[in-house]
Amino acid sequence: MRLYASFMLFLLPVFSPSSALAAGVRDDLMEKIADVVALARVCPSLEMDTVSVTTIAIGQQIGRHRRDYEVIDAMANAREGEMRRGDAPSACESGRRQYGPGGLTVPGLLRER
Repeated sequence: MRLYASFMLFLLPVFSPSSALAAGVRDDLMEKIADVVALARVCPSLEMDTVSVTTIAIGQQIGRHRRDYEVIDAMANAREGEMRRGDAPSACESGRRQYGPGGLTVPGLLRER
């Protein structure tokens, strides 16, 4: 929960109303942010790079409405539960490959603690 609160502080509404994105792209990015939040909760060796996440979120106008935070938190809670019920070390390694500094999906959203 502390990580979620820290994440929300970095996503304060400092947005430009221009450049709306297609809903599908925006939703996909919100899912990726939720994955990163969940991975940071589950994996003791990983932490969310709040500057990178915030930069991407602001650029895509995520966090403009309180509902965005609620959706991200709900998705992160669900993903965290899946990881804890499954193979958490494998999930952490997969997260590192996807979102770490050289990540294949969105690099730089996670970093080593």
